[in-house]
Amino acid sequence: MHKEDPFAQLTPREQQVLLALMRGTSALEISKESYVSLPTVRSQIRSILLKLHVSSQLAAVALAYRSGWPAKATAAARAPAIEGDRLAVGL
Repeated sequence: MHKEDPFAQLTPREQQVLLALMRGTSALEISKESYVSLPTVRSQIRSILLKLHVSSQLAAVALAYRSGWPAKATAAARAPAIEGDRLAVGL
């Protein structure tokens, strides 16, 4: 078993989905808010569960809170958007 941070394996989109789950947002609400299909969101959730080695959304959320992940993720999730905005303005 490796000692790498399992949250580092999540894609930016998976991080967004996990943060939404942590806020109590349902998969249906996530799909509507992000303009993707419900099956796509469910696929993203399955990927999160596999990468975090947990069997439920509740376990994924609990693991994230126990590891202090929301504080780390909030800063990381904002950085690409800010950088992307800078790039878009420069065009």
